[in-house]
Amino acid sequence: MDSFVDDKALVQYSSNSARNFWNRLVIQASQTHACVRHSVAALSSLHEWIELTKRTPWQNHTFTLYYTKAITEINQSQSVLPLEIILISCILFAHCDFLMGASAAGLTHLKSGHRIISENRRRQASIAPEIAEFIEPIIRGFMAKSENYALREEAGPKADPANPTGVATYAVPDMPEVFEDLAQANKHLQQAVYMVLLLELGKPYHSAPMVPGVRKYVADWASAFGRWKATLELDEPLLTDWQLLLLAHHRMALLILKTLPPDNDSNYNRAAADFRIMFAQLRTFLRSGYTTMEKGQDSNLVLKVHLGFIAPLYFIATLCRVRDIRRNALEALRDLKVVEGHWNSCVAYAVAKTVVEVEETYSETLMRVQHIKLESVDREKDGTLELRYHKVPGDGTHADVVTRKITEPCCHHEPTTQWYVLSSFMDSRRRSNLES
Repeated sequence: MDSFVDDKALVQYSSNSARNFWNRLVIQASQTHACVRHSVAALSSLHEWIELTKRTPWQNHTFTLYYTKAITEINQSQSVLPLEIILISCILFAHCDFLMGASAAGLTHLKSGHRIISENRRRQASIAPEIAEFIEPIIRGFMAKSENYALREEAGPKADPANPTGVATYAVPDMPEVFEDLAQANKHLQQAVYMVLLLELGKPYHSAPMVPGVRKYVADWASAFGRWKATLELDEPLLTDWQLLLLAHHRMALLILKTLPPDNDSNYNRAAADFRIMFAQLRTFLRSGYTTMEKGQDSNLVLKVHLGFIAPLYFIATLCRVRDIRRNALEALRDLKVVEGHWNSCVAYAVAKTVVEVEETYSETLMRVQHIKLESVDREKDGTLELRYHKVPGDGTHADVVTRKITEPCCHHEPTTQWYVLSSFMDSRRRSNLES
């Protein structure tokens, strides 16, 4: 912060308050309030992801899960939560969003906290000493820092039933008319997939107005990608292969959007053709052998950060309604030997295989259950995995939730393939550091 704010006294005051904020407020609040506990878990997962993988966190499903849980908890309990708990959550949400690069969303949370404090002072309501001493200085410090950035936010329409408070919502970034290269296309695709996952996993109140904008963003990506591809003079095989990986992830985003209105195809019953195309793209890419390259040969890879190989195969294996396609995706996932962030392909295969077996068992017994939806996957101390899922459709009762253990051997160690991915333009010093 010291690099961005000229008010040195404010910087020092905010820094001192931050230490007490974490040590005295956050730890205690996380023990008694689920919204703070989920927020801390999301922030911890995000820090771990960035620190250990050195990758952008678009594919961190653990973060997305806890982040949306925390927001849902706030929305459901806002009327009974103490003021300081709401403000602590605002700061934690802002931390997460700034780390994710979602600066407008982070600023929205800070402004919400600042507005809440101002309204309580105007009403002469009682404010806990901790707010003035520890919380408000942090919010003021962040607000001062944000003035040095061109952060955007959009106000939700007051008449919108999905956003009755009219509070600010996420601003969808601009899409270039044509991409400069594959790296820029990849960057915007990461943003698109992240926004789609927010809509699909959490659907918090402030995300509903985003749906049309996200749909347009995903569609505009395809247009910009097509224009860039038309400018290429030669079809370089390496470049063509990696385009297929991006196109597969883009189709996955389109499929997820089909579960939202107006399509509402939550069971993917009308998406067989899309799944078939997506798997064909992945199969062609995987047959090129990039996932089995020896360490030291990865300088041939063209993307520094990509969306991964596990997620699209897992997506097809667990959600496709066509048996032969999902079985082929399951076999490809079994043969994949990579680690990506918090999971590896072996664990993903074990979970996907169990999902397929459970769903096929339900279909054989002619039950009305069409598929299952995973709620959580936990790793036990003995190395086994525990799955919690509910049946879809179900009756909405607690009996719908089922727990199942995966006791068969499942590799939890990291494979030798490491995806820190070198660029062909990386200087020799950085290359030697990575090899060592």
